[in-house]
Parts: sequence; structure tokens; C-alpha cells
Amino acid sequence: MMYNYLVEDARNQEFPQLKDAVYVDHAGATLYSSSQVDAVHHDLMSHLYGNPHSHNASSKLSTDTIDQIRYRVLKFFKTNPEEYNLIFTSGCTASLRIVADCFTFSTEKEDSQSAGVFCYLEDNHTSVQGMREVVAGRCQGIYCLDENEMTTALTNQTPTSVNHAETQENSSSVDSDHYPTSSATAQSLFAYPAQSNFSGKKHPLKWIKHIQEKGLNLPGRSSSRSEKWFVVLDAAAYVSTSELNLSITKPDFVTVSFYKIFGYPTGLGALLVSKSAAGTLRKTYFGGGTVAMSTAKERFHAFWKSLPERFEDGTLPFLNIISLKHGLDTVQKLAGGMLNLSKHVLAVTQYFYHNLKSLKHGNGHPLAVIYGSQTFEELSSQGGIVTFNLKRSDGKFIGYAEVDKFAQLHDVHLRTGCFCNIGACQFYLGLSSKVIKENFAAGHVCGDNVDLINGQPTGAVRISFGYMSTIADARACLRFISDSFLENPSSIPVFPDPSWYKKDVNQPTSEPVIQPTSEPHQKNDLCTHDGTSLSDRVNGPVSSMSTNEIRASSVSMTCSLTERKVTDIYLYPIKSCGAFRVSEWEMSSKGLLYDREWVLVNDTGVTIGQKREPKICLLSPYIDLTNKKLILSFPGSSSFELPLDQDATFDATANFCTNKVCGDRVNTFDCGDAVSDWLSENLGTSGIRLLRQQEDDTRASKLKDKELVASEDKDKPKLSMANESQLLLVTRPSVRELQKKMVELGQVDDAEDTRVPTSPADITEDNLVLRFRGNVVIDGGEAFEEDNWSTLLVSDQTIVCQGPCSRCQMICMDQETGQKSREPLRTLGLWRGKKVPFGVHARMLPSAEDSRQFLRVGDTVLIKQ
Repeated sequence: MMYNYLVEDARNQEFPQLKDAVYVDHAGATLYSSSQVDAVHHDLMSHLYGNPHSHNASSKLSTDTIDQIRYRVLKFFKTNPEEYNLIFTSGCTASLRIVADCFTFSTEKEDSQSAGVFCYLEDNHTSVQGMREVVAGRCQGIYCLDENEMTTALTNQTPTSVNHAETQENSSSVDSDHYPTSSATAQSLFAYPAQSNFSGKKHPLKWIKHIQEKGLNLPGRSSSRSEKWFVVLDAAAYVSTSELNLSITKPDFVTVSFYKIFGYPTGLGALLVSKSAAGTLRKTYFGGGTVAMSTAKERFHAFWKSLPERFEDGTLPFLNIISLKHGLDTVQKLAGGMLNLSKHVLAVTQYFYHNLKSLKHGNGHPLAVIYGSQTFEELSSQGGIVTFNLKRSDGKFIGYAEVDKFAQLHDVHLRTGCFCNIGACQFYLGLSSKVIKENFAAGHVCGDNVDLINGQPTGAVRISFGYMSTIADARACLRFISDSFLENPSSIPVFPDPSWYKKDVNQPTSEPVIQPTSEPHQKNDLCTHDGTSLSDRVNGPVSSMSTNEIRASSVSMTCSLTERKVTDIYLYPIKSCGAFRVSEWEMSSKGLLYDREWVLVNDTGVTIGQKREPKICLLSPYIDLTNKKLILSFPGSSSFELPLDQDATFDATANFCTNKVCGDRVNTFDCGDAVSDWLSENLGTSGIRLLRQQEDDTRASKLKDKELVASEDKDKPKLSMANESQLLLVTRPSVRELQKKMVELGQVDDAEDTRVPTSPADITEDNLVLRFRGNVVIDGGEAFEEDNWSTLLVSDQTIVCQGPCSRCQMICMDQETGQKSREPLRTLGLWRGKKVPFGVHARMLPSAEDSRQFLRVGDTVLIKQ
């Protein structure tokens, strides 16, 4: 087994951005190295590069450098300018768009009767699907084939009368107005990925020559013996970790994105066009630099003869192209070339796959459903991707959004959903087109967190490795999965180094990946509040109960009004920063007055939260109503004061801004340089700005009330920069019950966990209350009865409940110290299940008399259940 120990040795220095993080989304984008970026900066600072369209010395340097890099990229794919043209594009998608826009389905101009067809594999990126919409009016048919249909289409072919290799046309003699004078010939196009970006399965490259020579036997269609077939190979996922040798495999079109290979630069790709297929592309649009001559008042133009010059509209991103050299150097220096890179990635992928496959719940049911028929044993059949869904011990699916939530808790960066490959998603998950449409009608769209519909997954979890991935990365992923989702294991799973892993030698031995072994599990005899043992309540039959069943077993439901008490009121003037505890407070049209009215952003305008910057929880705001000031304090620093009546008109220098909060555009204004300097100095990050929501901003809550409430408030409730609702309610009985459960489950001993260890027994009730960042804390009654509340009466005021709050890893941040641990999210996930609910969203109905409304500690709360 080939494993690159050089990468492991150099990783801390070359990839410092990976400190305390496990990055396993290399199929989305791999990472750039430190020496690579340093080399780019040194290059740009050492040379004067000008616009290639000019003719001065700096322009000539850019042109000559681009020519050299164009040649080197061709060499990287084992080909040369005599075989292929290389057109720089903005990426794989743009390359596919060129083919879709310009491919001619007949050698006769606009002869639809003699046109060929467009065919594509079901397992294709959305960008290939999109090609069908462009070519629909120019071809005679569109075919989407699954793998079984593809096998049939490749059989019983009648050889075409034209040898593909003999139809080469020199691109320099062809332009958009040139058409062969011979009788029309149909030209058909087949598109498929060299590697699935969904499952990592590598589709046979031998298809290319077969299709070029014999075409495809498509259902209900008889092809002409003179028909020509061309193949576009989407190689974006494949070349990220595999060597593409175009001296052996010769597709007509190849599309790539360079950031998939070496991380930087982004927004740059290429379309490689074989000389034999150059004549099939007919271009209509022209931009700067792509025409040799044009006139303004007449429709006359002449394209350049060279294919790259003809298709590279506008000024090339020449500095990005120049950066490619250093990316290619890095792959060779750190990974030892693409072949060694491929073997290394497969070794890490095998280790993860075999260990994941072996994980089983205590009742013997497998934890993971892994998609793809491949065995993860051969370079030719599998890339560095493992895609899966998880199941509970009762066989019910765990939604990918829940898995992602726990991945973030462990600083694991993965991807969930369908990965812009709905064809593979439909195939592996068994989703018909009818179901896809029904899900869409129900509100599910690509990229959202609607992970389960009627108990069935709408997407999956993808873990993908790159050349800088290590066995430790794979092990960290396995640990977070088993720790978070494995129920009642017969023994604690351990993930030792594979037998071929020899850190102290330069050359690893070729031995197969071993299966994980197990260690005896120490039984925990602690009891729950009702006297049942932990093994009975968590690891026994109850672990297979639904969340609703668990709630029903511990909550006595009534339909009467039940009395409770308000014990705490908190507001959070600056979103994600410290709490401000009050004994009474006025309500506004958006919730508690001044709650989440300010927000911190970085120097690029991106909102700063505790997930990115944990120390902001120590930034404590205090609102002085008497002197109308917002006072900020931070440990070890003098305080800073801002006027509460500051608005966009108060400060003539205030800058208007538009920022996103939970996907919503929020109109804000900048609070000035003075507070920015104070924040930047104390938080140790330059460029931090404090923004305030504009008074007339119209952001509104999207949540629905649990039951219809008669009121004159017909509009959606206005919202500050709170995530979803005006108020968040938390109850102390639920907090106390969670405390008990955390102690019962105990702390997982993980020597490689980089977080500060926190014993569940050391987390106090008040500490937990602060972690949940509720606005109103209520005491009395049973744990989790709030899940069924509909309306509350507080001092003759009505609060309407809007459903449970789904929790994220932010609750693992100790609000008093800024330290992060795995609790309480770990316990909540094991105990409460899907979406990890805790606390409820709510809003206050406006007063009928339009009088001022207040909430007070000690208020009586009447609950309608």
C-alpha cells in the first residue's frame, strides 16, 4: 500500500490552516500549500506582468509565460499541442458551456434533418445536465442513460464507415463561416464523468474509443453508418487525485478545474479540444481579443485561426494562469506526482471505508449505508470519495444535516446533500422524478437542510480525501461518527494504524487494510432520575424509541393552564457576544428592546460568530438606559461607550451596509472607526467592524405559530438579527434533566481531542442555561414540556410559541471562559435525536391598547399545553 509519509511530515508547515481542523471535502476543493502561495507571491513581486493584449515588454512577458504554462499543462496530461488545443476558461462548468454552445450536430449548416443526438450518463454533474437545455433545439434527440442502459448501448454496434482518426481538421483553417461542401453528416455527442463526484466511482475510460469508433445503440433509434460520435469527458473530479494520460485515452473534449488539483487559484479551468474535433465547434459570439478584424457598422468579423485565441474572450486572468506553474510544482514536490498521489489517497480512503463498513450497533445492525458497488481496492475503479448515510439501531435513517452538525462540533469539514449530481443521488437513494418533484413542491430545494422526507433521505454525507490527507484525518472522522451515532456497541470501537503504516520508514509495505479491533466496554452502572439503569435507558430498548416516545414517557400532558415562573431574562445586544442579564425589560416590535441589534463583521463584511471566533463570548455589552449608552467591556481592557441614539443620521460619516444573517439581507450602518479600533485591538483581529440594524429594516420571521392565535397582527413578526424568532424560551427542568443525562453518558476518552476536556459533572445548571442563550428562562413543571406549549400568558401579555429550536455546536461553547467541549451537543444528539431540539421559539403579540410591554423576573407564566 503506497502512503506518502513526506506529506505527513511536512503537513504542519505546508498546511497550517489545518491546525485543529479535519478537512475532508477535497472533492469540493482541495487545499493550497504554504510554499505554493509563497512562490506565487514571490513570482508576482519579482516580475512585471502586463496585459497580454498590449505589446510592451511586460505584456510580452505575460504572453510568453502563458504560452509556456499552456504547454506545461498539456504535458501534465501527457499530451502536446500537436494533439490538443488548450482553452483557458473560468472552470469546468464554463468549459462544458462552450461545448454546449458551439458543438455542431451536423456538418451542414442548420440542417436539423441530418443532426445527431446528445447523450449523457445519469451519473453526471448538474453542469452536464444543463447542456441538454442549450442543445435541445439543434439535435434530433436527448438521451440520459443509467449504467445498465449504458452497457446495452455499448453492445451490438455497427462500425461506422468513417474512421474517427481520419476526420481531423486543422483548426487553423476552420472558422465560423466555413462548412464542408460534402453531403451532411450527423454528429452526435456523448458526455460522462471520468469519476463520479457523488460516489467516487471511476467510469471506464475505454468507453471513449469504443463510442468514437462504433457509436451507441440507443433505444428507438437507428444510426447512419456515416454518423460520427464525439465524447466530452468531465475530468474535474478525476484529475483531482488521478493521472489522466491523454497519450493513451483520447477524448474529443476534456474539462477540468485547477483548484480541484492544487487548491489555488480558483476560478480557472480549461477545455482541452482534440485536433480531430476542433472543426465541430462553431462560435458565434466574439469578445475582446478573439477576432482578427471586425467592423462596427457592418456585420463583418474574422476570428483568429488559433482555437485558443478564438475562444478566450476578453483579457485572460493572466496572473491566475501564471500561478498554475507553482501549483504544478507543488503536486510534484509534496505528492511525488499524480501516480503516487493517487496511491496515497486510495490508501487513506480504504482505511476509512473498511472501518466505517465494520461499525455496527449493539443489536448487530450496520451504522452506515455506503453508496457505490466498488470495493475500494483498485486505482482504476475508485477515487478518494466515500459517500454514505447513517442509520439508527432501529433501521431509521439519520438525516445528513444532523450528521453535519456533529461534524462541525468535532471540527470536521465535510459535505452533505446531493453534491450537484442529482442523477447519482436519484439512483443511489431510489428517488424517482415524481418524488423529486413532490419534494420540491413541499419546499425542499438543493442545498437546504431538509434531509429527511417521510423518513427517507434526500441526500447523503460525502467524505473525500486529498493528497494532504492522513490516516489521522480518517481516524478522526471515524471517531466522531462512532462517538456521536453508534448505539449500545458491544465494545468500544478503536481505529488502530493499519498494518502497512510504518511511520519510521520511508517506504511502506504493500499490505491490505485491516479491519478495526475492539476493546472491552466498561459498563456504566449509574442510574437515571427514575431509577432505571443507563444500559436500560440509553443503550437498551429506549435507544430505539422515537423522540416523541421518549418525551411522552417523561412528560405529563394536560390541556389546562399551568403556572410557572420567569427566573431569568437575557438579551444579547451584539449578536453572538455575551449576555446582558436584566430583572425587567421592555419589548419592542422585534422582541426584547435592543436584542441582537448590533453585529460584528470582519474586514470583508462577513458576520463573525462564536463558531469562527470563540473569544467574542467574552465581549460583554451593558445597556445604560439612564445615560442612553451601549457600554462594551472585555477582560483586561477599559470599556468603550456608544450612544444608543446613534443612527444613520446621527453620524454623518456612517456607512450604509447590507449584510446577510441566516440567509436574509439586513440593512445596517457602520458604527464608526473608534469602536472598530477598540474591538480589533481587544479581539486581536484587525479590521473588525460593528454594524447596527437600521430602524426601518423589514426583516421578518419565517416561523409559523404552533396554533392560530386571534390577533390584529396579520403581518409576519419583525425580526432583529436573531436567527429565527423574536424570543427563545428555555426551561430549567429541561436543563436539569440534561445535566443528569450528561453525567450518565459520561465523557468519551479521546487522546487526540484538541479541546479542553470538560467533565459533565463540572458543568453547572447556570452554565448550561448560558450556553443555550435563551431570552426568557422559566422554572417549574416537567422537563421538555415546553415542546408542546402553544401559548403563554405572562402578566396579561400573550407569548405565542413557534416550535422547537434546533441546536448547533455553539452550545458547546462555555460562555464564561470561551472554551469549547463536546458537551452538551453530544448528549443531546444521542438522547433527543433528529435536529437536536432544545428550547422553543416564540414571539409576543402586540398589545391591543398599543401600550408599552415589559417582561419581569418573577412574572407568573400561565402555560396552555
